[in-house]
Amino acid sequence: MPVEFVPYDQVDRQQWDDCIVHATNGLIYARAFYLDEIAGNWDALVLDDYHAVMPLVRRKKWGIEYLYQPSFVQQLGVFYKENIDPGTLECFMEMAFERFSYADITINYAMADLFLPAGVTVEERTNFILPLMLPYEQLYRQYHPNFTKSLRRLQKLELRYASSDDIENTISLYESLYAEKIESVTGKDITGFKNICKLLLAANNLVIREARSTTDELLAVALLLKDEKRLYNIISCITAAGKKTEANYFLYDKIIEEFAGSGLILDLEGSDIKGVADFYKKFNPLNQPYLHLKQNDLHPVLKLFKK
Repeated sequence: MPVEFVPYDQVDRQQWDDCIVHATNGLIYARAFYLDEIAGNWDALVLDDYHAVMPLVRRKKWGIEYLYQPSFVQQLGVFYKENIDPGTLECFMEMAFERFSYADITINYAMADLFLPAGVTVEERTNFILPLMLPYEQLYRQYHPNFTKSLRRLQKLELRYASSDDIENTISLYESLYAEKIESVTGKDITGFKNICKLLLAANNLVIREARSTTDELLAVALLLKDEKRLYNIISCITAAGKKTEANYFLYDKIIEEFAGSGLILDLEGSDIKGVADFYKKFNPLNQPYLHLKQNDLHPVLKLFKK
């Protein structure tokens, strides 16, 4: 069967989510509720009764619809229940790029070796993952020596590892600490992400963990989303006091300890930022790269405005 275009209001949401949940490369960002809250406007390409799907997240500017990557969505692209041949994946991408003259998107890690149409610029991006199949003691032995050294020093501080369900304060702290770095994240994006967190909290699939001092001062916090396969490290905050004590070392070690042996993958959500990447490398993770794609096939005059 050929790949078909399906407009948003005709997407079978039950079949869509069944595909994402059972896809070999399924990711939470592609679930229907997630796309609804964070993007709103999305259509789909569908193959063989939802055997494989691709969300088309779109915006309109100057009368032209284009594909873009929403905030809080690291990777999209094609998701499939069983392995499909590269030619079919290429058909998905060709249809997407034929339908939209401009695109600035990322595609998931399982498509990293895909042959792409001419004129599409490609940039590989880093994403570190840590499989949590092994017991904590074995994961600990794989840490970088500098990491374990810091953890031993932190034992003297008697930091406290705490659970929280305070979505509002966690996201507000994130906004206040990193306002300059997230200038492109709009108030609408934040509202949509909060709604996602509330839905996941109700389903017991939201993980907020804190590192606190002996006086109960908040030093670091991580907000992770959970599905059947992964823990997604979406938000990570460390205060000025937390930086002085390296409280994030304590926090992530405790998260790894809590979920060790769960069979989940800790998806660290990056990073190509050297300081962040250097920190994540201390866990001895794997790199599971994905691709950033850009196409600009607009009229020459419009190309001047969309680069």
